[in-house]
Formats: sequence, structure tokens, C-alpha cells
Amino acid sequence: MGSADQSAAPHDPVWLKGRGLGPVLKWSVGTDGPLSCLSLSRESGDLYAGDRTGGIYRIDRTGHIAGLTRVAPFAVDIDWSDDGSQGALIAGEDQIIRLDHSLKVIHKLSLPDVCLAVAISPYGNHLAVALADGLTLIYNERSKKIAQFETIRPLSFLNFCSTEALLFGAAEHGLLCCHNLAGAEVWQQRNWANVGKLCMTGEGDLLYAASFAQGVQVYDGDGASVGSYLLEGTVHRADVSFEPERVIASTIERSLFWLDADGDQLWSTTLDDNVIDVACDPLGEYALIGLAEKGIHRLDWAGK
Repeated sequence: MGSADQSAAPHDPVWLKGRGLGPVLKWSVGTDGPLSCLSLSRESGDLYAGDRTGGIYRIDRTGHIAGLTRVAPFAVDIDWSDDGSQGALIAGEDQIIRLDHSLKVIHKLSLPDVCLAVAISPYGNHLAVALADGLTLIYNERSKKIAQFETIRPLSFLNFCSTEALLFGAAEHGLLCCHNLAGAEVWQQRNWANVGKLCMTGEGDLLYAASFAQGVQVYDGDGASVGSYLLEGTVHRADVSFEPERVIASTIERSLFWLDADGDQLWSTTLDDNVIDVACDPLGEYALIGLAEKGIHRLDWAGK
């Protein structure tokens, strides 16, 4: 999809059939350039996405582009609050841009090192940024720094808990951790698996790490390993519903898996493009698949 086009009644791609209990393709949306990042607002249902031309999109539940703005450099990571009120993105290497619901800029931050990850709290009150030097910074709603902490490895993934004032993080290899919003360490665990994405249930009682050749690794809220979902291929993206009912996972080899709470494959397929990111809705009824060149797709299992 070469331009920001959208289709409420898209033609089904060949890969939609797959194997198992297949979804309905509710909609597909294209962006002006190759997709670079996406984030689902759990409560509002809006999807926020960035492309490599600098476009930032707000896509509503029906698949319509409800807002569009541009940033430079383009966004390499984006996160949005559960209530949809605020979001934040990394533009280029060292710039953080905080946006409101209508994609208007609230604050900009220029940081002294490369930004590896950004996260925003459920109601948009706190912002966290992980830097390449191992520092993680926490800001309040006025973008004033209120805390910082340092980890033995720089964190590449950050997630705020939806129900407690906690920040979870993971390095690309060797570390899982949890801190409170004053920056104090709650726990830290060594992790011997590589990580391509970290996600968690709404209450933070289970963490899921897309762990390449080791599948999807599952940890409890204290960072202890509780199991894994071994899948065919190299798992680099995953997301989970608010309760651990459904997991969506993708591989570097372009495979896509829809899993239940036990890790059983309900549906799988092979895509025709590289996956940039995936998202699962809170109820585990649908998933959003962001492809590099071939748009964003909502796959719906509601009622199945």
C-alpha cells in the first residue's frame, strides 16, 4: 500500500486462510511509507502507528484514519496510554515527543544518549525512557524528571503496569527487572534468552518475552520463569490480552501464531511481508498485525 489508504471491506489476502480457526479480516489500512512502529490504546481501542516518512496515524476501531501528523526524524518507537489521552514516541535517536489524543505536540525532550525504548503510563501521567548508557529516566505529566535508575545492561523494552505503579523492563539479553516510579528496584532477574519484545498481562502477573529461537518465554510478576511456548521459527514479536487468554506471536520467517492460554495453536499462517509489530486487544478477540510494506490488518476472532 503506497499511500495512506484504507478499506473497511478489504479483499482477503491469501494468507488469511492459514491453518486452524481462521479470523475475519475486519479492515486494512496503508501508510504513506514503510511502517516503523505501532501501539494499541487498550481502553480507547485506537491504534497509533508511525511510518518511515515521518507520518504518525491515529486509526480508530473501525479502521478509519482519525488523525494524521508528521514528525522528523521518523518515529522508531511509540507507546500510547491505555485511556488514549497521551502518547510518546522516539524520533530519530535522541528525541522524545509527547503527543495528546489529537496528535498535537505537548512536549519535546532532547536526551544526551540514544533512546532505546519509551513507555507511557495507563493514564498518561508518567513517561519512561531507556537510554543506551544504561540509565532509565522517569518523567511526570509536565515532562519534569522525577526519578532515574541504572541497570547493568541497557533496557530495550519498557512496560508500565496497568493496575500498580510499577515499571517493567528487559534488556535485549541478560536482564529482566521491575522498578517503582521513584526508581527503586523491586526485583531483578538474569534472563538468558534474547528478547525481541516484552509484553505483559494487565495486572503484571505474567510477562511474555518474544525470545527468538527459544519461542515465547513466560515469567511471573517477580521475573521467575514459569514456562515457554515453543513455536516453529524465530519469534521476534508477541503480545497478550489483558487476562492471559490469547497471545499473538510472529517470527522473522513471517509466520504468525494465535495461541490460547496454554500455548496451543488456535490458528497459524505464513505472511507475505515482514512483521514490524503485533498487538492483541484486551479481551483477546482480535489482533492487529503491522506489516512493513503491506499495511496494518485487524484480524477478528470475536464469537469464534
